[in-house]
Amino acid sequence: MNDRATEDELVIRVQQGDLPAFEGLLEMHASHLRGFVAMKLPVPHLIDEIAHEAFVFAHRHILEFKPGTDFGKWLRAIAFNLIRKETLRHQRLSRNREKFLEHHLVQESMRGDHSPEQPLVAVLEECLARLPEQQRHLLERKYTLSESSREIASAFGQSEAWVRTTLCRVRTALRHCIERKLEGRPPGSPEPA
Repeated sequence: MNDRATEDELVIRVQQGDLPAFEGLLEMHASHLRGFVAMKLPVPHLIDEIAHEAFVFAHRHILEFKPGTDFGKWLRAIAFNLIRKETLRHQRLSRNREKFLEHHLVQESMRGDHSPEQPLVAVLEECLARLPEQQRHLLERKYTLSESSREIASAFGQSEAWVRTTLCRVRTALRHCIERKLEGRPPGSPEPA
């Protein structure tokens, strides 16, 4: 009996409630699935976790699988979706951490609440001092006064979209200024090639 016939037979048995038959599917596909996950997401502690989650999902949804089609391909599609979900989750966490750090540093700098051991805050203060007054006032309303985009837009006579866009540009300019200062480059110098 070839592998496809064996695979189809195992799938049908699992669909009929034969749990031990799923072990046969595990044995047939575990190493290939782990290899697929490792190529797409080379994070050692996540390889087994994603492969395991893919098999759990496959078992729970086995009745949706059509015998005669490629079970390994179905597993890889499940794993791919899990990898994508994990990647998006990681990106979201990274962005949130970055926003929190920016918010915290700007608040500290605006209030002057830092000790001399915090050189990053001192660098941020220098970069803030270089901003035009309107941009500093915008940051103060956002981070010190914790005003909403609507309140800031009203105070500046602008739209909320303008507030969000301007804040994004100011944060980017501050980030670049901090990076240049920490690398020892003059504030107006171009980015290294």
